[in-house]
Amino acid sequence: MNINFLIKAAVLSLVFILTGCAHFLDEMGLRDETVYPPTYPVDNPPPPKKEGGIYQAGHEITLYNDRIASRVGDILTVRLEELTQGEKKAKTITKKTASNTFPTPTWFGQSVPQLNIETSTDQEFDGEGESHEQNKLRGTISVTVVRVLSNGNMVVQGESWVTINQGREYMRLAGIVRPEDIEQNNVVSSQRIADARISYSGGGQVGNSSRGGIGTLLFSKFWPY
Repeated sequence: MNINFLIKAAVLSLVFILTGCAHFLDEMGLRDETVYPPTYPVDNPPPPKKEGGIYQAGHEITLYNDRIASRVGDILTVRLEELTQGEKKAKTITKKTASNTFPTPTWFGQSVPQLNIETSTDQEFDGEGESHEQNKLRGTISVTVVRVLSNGNMVVQGESWVTINQGREYMRLAGIVRPEDIEQNNVVSSQRIADARISYSGGGQVGNSSRGGIGTLLFSKFWPY
């Protein structure tokens, strides 16, 4: 038996095994799929209290500061208001007609009408295409500030997982927020987030039922056509 065939069969079997293990972990919910872990602020313990004074440094309460996210580790609520709609129409009509007439050939000074040649072509094409697409996403998600840029803008990211019975759904969001776009209740619209990357998908039996099996996914990956 050809050694190259055995090597290819062994590699393909290994791919199937690894893919099956990953699929099994997804089904059991044993694989950690966290992409955006929460960001925690750096804890700076206040200085120790001093005896004999009312004012204690590090223990003061500011009455005029709001609770808007502004530091690394702060929580910001994003109101999802994504709505995209696209429509495209295309129609093409082409028509071409051509005809050629050649003079009657002669043979030893005598015309030969039997060899007279006339050609004509008529081409016509009529094509029409139409496409409609609409996406809508509504809801809220809370994210954390992972970085404060030099101009005051904040890089935020976060994710939310919901597991109900045999179905799991997750939502991920990352982007850049301007402080002036944040509302008084510490909420910002997703339309105000720059470089926004929003993902919404699901897993478990409910999510896997809408996808193909292991073999279908594998062959679609390497042989899509």
